[in-house]
Amino acid sequence: MGKTDKQTRQNGSGSVSKKDSVKTRLISAMLLVAAVPLIIAVVISYITSTTKAKADAIDSLEWQAWYVEAAIVTVIQNNQSSITFFADSPTTIAFMKGEEVDLDELKEQMQSLDEYLADGNVLVLTNSQGQMLLRDDDGKLTDISEREFFQEAMKGSFNVSNIIISASTGVRSISMAAPVIDPDTGKVLGTVHRNYNLNDFHKILAEECDEGFVVDRNGDMAAHSQYEIGPDDEVPNFSSSPYMNTEEIEGSYRSTAAGYPTYLAYAKDSLSGFTVCVAKREAAVMSTAKQSAYLVIIIGVILLIIVLVFSFTLANGFTKPIIAVNDSLAQLADGSFSEINDFTNRKDEFGEIVRNTNSVIGKLNEIVGHIKSSAQSVGESSEELADMASQIAATTEGVSNAVQEIATGAIQQAEEIQQAAENVGRITDAVGGVQNSTEDVESIAGRMKEASESSSTSLLNLQSSSSEMTEKIEDIARTISATQKAVSDINERVEGISGIAAQTNLLSLNASIEAARAGEAGRGFAVVAEEIRKLADDSENLAQEIRQVMDILLQEAQQAVSAAGLVRQGNIEQQEALGETLASVNGMLSDIEETVSGVKKIAGGASTCVESNDVVSDAMSSLSAISQENAASSETTGASVQELSATVSNLADSARGLKNIAEKLNKEMEFFK
Repeated sequence: MGKTDKQTRQNGSGSVSKKDSVKTRLISAMLLVAAVPLIIAVVISYITSTTKAKADAIDSLEWQAWYVEAAIVTVIQNNQSSITFFADSPTTIAFMKGEEVDLDELKEQMQSLDEYLADGNVLVLTNSQGQMLLRDDDGKLTDISEREFFQEAMKGSFNVSNIIISASTGVRSISMAAPVIDPDTGKVLGTVHRNYNLNDFHKILAEECDEGFVVDRNGDMAAHSQYEIGPDDEVPNFSSSPYMNTEEIEGSYRSTAAGYPTYLAYAKDSLSGFTVCVAKREAAVMSTAKQSAYLVIIIGVILLIIVLVFSFTLANGFTKPIIAVNDSLAQLADGSFSEINDFTNRKDEFGEIVRNTNSVIGKLNEIVGHIKSSAQSVGESSEELADMASQIAATTEGVSNAVQEIATGAIQQAEEIQQAAENVGRITDAVGGVQNSTEDVESIAGRMKEASESSSTSLLNLQSSSSEMTEKIEDIARTISATQKAVSDINERVEGISGIAAQTNLLSLNASIEAARAGEAGRGFAVVAEEIRKLADDSENLAQEIRQVMDILLQEAQQAVSAAGLVRQGNIEQQEALGETLASVNGMLSDIEETVSGVKKIAGGASTCVESNDVVSDAMSSLSAISQENAASSETTGASVQELSATVSNLADSARGLKNIAEKLNKEMEFFK
């Protein structure tokens, strides 16, 4: 396990970046849930507010335009009434006819009308040729025959002029003129006109609107609400504006003629033909809507802050149990079983997750404890098996040495029997010589005595070797029996190992089931459980291999016992034959002694010797065959013992392998604290 992985697990939730954290995503989601409707509401409110503000502004401007137009129309109508009244006055008509009138009275009438209008302007009487006849302020009398308003008034109707610069006063103004008509003849005798200072329109506009102006019939600006226009000032012309090119007497539209977007409402005076325009900047119109939107935004920000605090609190309530579970699983991945002490009393799904996590950790801790105990038992059994294999190997080595000694003794015995057979041959030759010539009886008897003594000695040695071989064969049989018992004990231990492997496999299966129930949290332990199951399967396979080897070893041990029994039986038969041979040799010695004492008995003794020699020859042949069989059996036993030794070595290697597996399993289990 790498240091980085271990540190990552120890860090727990710290290994997750803030942008990937569930807490961050939960807070973001709640903020989005609150912010999206709020933003939509702000946008809708802004659009609604601006739309309504535009509509309200246009309505307000249209109403304001009519109001200002009404104020201006009132001025014009008052002037029209006054001028028309004075033009229709009998005194005025009489004066225009040239009749005698009281000029002071006439001026007094004019002045009273001027005072009524109270705008600082004066009435003027002009004859039909355009020459001024009378002014109530006694001002300069000039010729106005070229003036449009005079020419229009001479046509018999009241009219209002476009913008003019008064020739007498030099003031920028308009003139309102009415004809003086003779009621008897209907002839136009002259005109009555009155100028009106356009700066008075400026005052009306300034009082009634923020941005408004009046345009004459030519499109020239007559007055503006925000400033006065002097006689020498250049004024803009709006003849190309929509309201100058329409028959509509009222309306509104959006304009950019001033260099910035504005909403403009207009109203036309049918009497003068002047147009009153009231404008308002779009920014000013939108400011109210923006203020409403700003208010909604401020309220929304306050709500977002409240939602943020609520989201943070709720996210902590969601993520703290998750972090606790993550930390516990991180410690589990590091081999420590740490249960969660908090959040167990919660009634929601997080409390259930915490309780299930504690249950999984407790169950895994119990399973790992069982696996550790089983691994320790496997280790102890493997050590005992290794010790027993070493002991069997040592015993097998002793058996092999004993068999080698038996084989050596059998070879020596065969050589001695061969030597005895040669001696018996010499005896036969000697007996033949006795039968052929009695003259050499003493010499032959001496040689026979020597040969018999030598044969007796050889037979005694052979009998002693055969007895020792029988004892060694019995030792081999006992050793092989002990080997059989040890093999049986190993088989029992192997059965115990198989049981431990089965129990370990069962524990691994339970661990896999619990890890599967734990889901993602148990994936790490599922890997450990799978490794434990593989170790259990390896232990079971190894136990089966050891059992098979022990069965083969047991069969070979049984064969070795059988072979040892056969060798022992052969030795017993050999000892019986040797006893008979020894008795025959002893009898032959007695006969030789009797032969020395009497020649007469030579023939009978020779016959007896011939008969005894035949028996000895047969015994020697049997003894030689038995010796050869003993040698072959010894070699077979030696090979079996060597094979047994190799098998025991394999058993020892298997035991060491099982011990290594047990040590590896114990080392793996040391991962869990």
